[in-house]
Amino acid sequence: MSDQPKDFCRLILFRHPQLASSEEGRAVGAESAELGHRGQSQMLEWLEWIAEVNVDYIAAPSQQHCLDPATALGAAKGLEVQVDDRLRDQELGAWQGRTWEEIAREDPDRVRDFFFQFGEIQAPEGESLGMAVERFLDWWGEHRTDFARKTICVVASGGMVSGFAAAMLGMRLSRTTSLQLPLGSCGVIDVFENGSRIQSWNPFRVFAGAPEPGDTASED
Repeated sequence: MSDQPKDFCRLILFRHPQLASSEEGRAVGAESAELGHRGQSQMLEWLEWIAEVNVDYIAAPSQQHCLDPATALGAAKGLEVQVDDRLRDQELGAWQGRTWEEIAREDPDRVRDFFFQFGEIQAPEGESLGMAVERFLDWWGEHRTDFARKTICVVASGGMVSGFAAAMLGMRLSRTTSLQLPLGSCGVIDVFENGSRIQSWNPFRVFAGAPEPGDTASED
């Protein structure tokens, strides 16, 4: 990447690293989850990749699988992580913490609509991805002026990262899936006064695996 931004803000949007095998198939939602061994290795890859990058600000929700890697970044850059739960993953309400297999068995029609009408359908007693992304945009609106000419790192779930990126690029939420990142990768967006552009998307492709079907909602 180029040197420190001069006429724009650079957003480095990290999707949290891979979770432990015990978390597989669970609707984590806005809860915390444990990182697996691969996730720990991905954190080290982040530190190697970002070593020569000037970073001014690091933010994450209080979910441990986001906050722990953000804290590692902060320690490497001498920065305190700014914790803001507007960045947390979508609330899955009655589904949260349960396995998708169990949920699909009990409520197959609603689960089908949840994934096929991606971003628009709320989980029972929860929120849609669109509602969750609005929280992220509220955070951005509050800080945007302060972020001018700075490099900002955010660690969040896949759905939140791709949904926010879509909004910043003027894309419909339904196009979010086209911006999916593998677990433990990142996207870089440069934000100018009159618009945004992708500077880099999934620079870790050389060692990161492809996203699995349903990955955004099932593991984030």
